[in-house]
Amino acid sequence: MIRLALLATALVSGNLAAETLCSLGDLQRIIGVEYESNEIAVPCAVRYQKVNEGEITYPWRAERQVGYCEARADALAAKFSALGWTCETQPKFNPDIAEDHSASNP
Repeated sequence: MIRLALLATALVSGNLAAETLCSLGDLQRIIGVEYESNEIAVPCAVRYQKVNEGEITYPWRAERQVGYCEARADALAAKFSALGWTCETQPKFNPDIAEDHSASNP
């Protein structure tokens, strides 16, 4: 139980690579994947935010299975789209990645 709390704490302050905004009328949902580190793809968690309600949950997590969180986030966005929601994915700005690109591409 303590390990799960520590993982949740680490993920809350973790790195969000991209997020998908789904809208239906005035309702908005944000789906994203949070990583504990910029350097490895796991552990990770799917972050699900009900914008209007101010609620954030983490319905799926992975400790070792690379690609699991991304697949679950994509499936959730696809489900919303199938139900008539409009979903748009936008990359999240990551200063570490921006620095890496600027260093290799002067």
